[in-house]
Amino acid sequence: MHKKITEYVEKWMGRGYSDDIPDEVPTALTQMGLAPSWKAIAIAILKNDHSMKSLGFEAGYSPWYSELKRIELAARPGGKKYQRQLMLFSGEQHEPVIRSLA
Repeated sequence: MHKKITEYVEKWMGRGYSDDIPDEVPTALTQMGLAPSWKAIAIAILKNDHSMKSLGFEAGYSPWYSELKRIELAARPGGKKYQRQLMLFSGEQHEPVIRSLA
């Protein structure tokens, strides 16, 4: 989180805020991503926004999400049908490995 905050501040300092970013700006500017503020950083921290998505960063990709989704779909009634559908959309050509969480 500290790394992304530093990156956010440095990005805006490179865009013309040479002294420092302001403490507060109008809400409309913050929501549109047109101006930085320490208040926006504080709100992101208070909301436990670890990926800092509210500051314009992308959420990280988890390689385990698709595996957990396969397990969940396989556990449903008619799980094979859902599993095949998931394979078609993910572009995989092989039969997925289903592992137990236990």
